[in-house]
Amino acid sequence: MSLISATEVITAAYVTEIDPAMIKEEIILTAELKYIKPVLTATLYDDIVSNPGSYSTLIVTYVKPCLAFFVKASMLNQQLLETAQYTPGSDPSLSPSFIDITTAVLIPPAHRRDTLKEVLAIAFAKQALLQEYVIAQAYPFYATPVSKRVSGFRIVSSTI
Repeated sequence: MSLISATEVITAAYVTEIDPAMIKEEIILTAELKYIKPVLTATLYDDIVSNPGSYSTLIVTYVKPCLAFFVKASMLNQQLLETAQYTPGSDPSLSPSFIDITTAVLIPPAHRRDTLKEVLAIAFAKQALLQEYVIAQAYPFYATPVSKRVSGFRIVSSTI
């Protein structure tokens, strides 16, 4: 079970309404493990998943908004290519017509790239706020990530 639902992702990260079924649990969980767990560190993350009620401010104010934008970024290109049945609202019967798949595919690559960059910029800004908050709270299960340079590359120790 992830820390955010598909409906919460849509509420936090989307301007237009989309069908929550488009956001698969596996995409949410993958984004959570890739972008949230390393910031929280494994021990704190595991405690949050086990005891979410003890971390309600952290989850609602910092984790969910951050995770929502990483989920959106993770599925953006797929969403643009798989939306043959996308409608302006959640009820297809209310839409006068479906958008044809060729319309979705013909979005210029530069536009897709720029959109993804904007979504990721928001996600990384929210991730920085999450990290600042976690450090300021001095949670007992939080362990400061260790990094070192090897041949000019920064290596971050991860306990995922």
